[in-house]
Amino acid sequence: MIGQMTVLLRLKRLKEEQALRALQAKRREVAAAEEALAQAKAAVAASAASLPAREDAIYAAILYRVVDPDDLEETRGAVEALRREHLRLVDAAERAAYVLHRLAEELAERAEAHRRAARTTEKYDLVRGDLVAVADAAAAVAEENEVDEMFGSRRQEVA
Repeated sequence: MIGQMTVLLRLKRLKEEQALRALQAKRREVAAAEEALAQAKAAVAASAASLPAREDAIYAAILYRVVDPDDLEETRGAVEALRREHLRLVDAAERAAYVLHRLAEELAERAEAHRRAARTTEKYDLVRGDLVAVADAAAAVAEENEVDEMFGSRRQEVA
């Protein structure tokens, strides 16, 4: 019985280690997602801060001049492209935030799975410990009885 419990305990420990490795991998993913989000937010902030100046630079090329309607359309197109690029950065930051949120939920699930595996391992460890203690106590009693038999029979022979 102890041998079977030892094998089961070993399996439970392997499952706990596997759950721990999965938890650690997910923590690394969350850290990478946090870094990606921070970079995306920094890119959005930098773009937002410089957007008016970049728009002004595009408009400066046609200010105080007589221009063709085509030049006006090109200028509007360039400004619109600039705004689309800024919106692309905002979307990327929102996607990074969503990914981080999803990974944080997965991390919580992995942490719970590891806690469950650790509790199960602990239970099997306690049961195995109890079985070993009972077996040791039985072995001690058997040894004591054997010693009593050996010395008890000698006492009777001497008497």
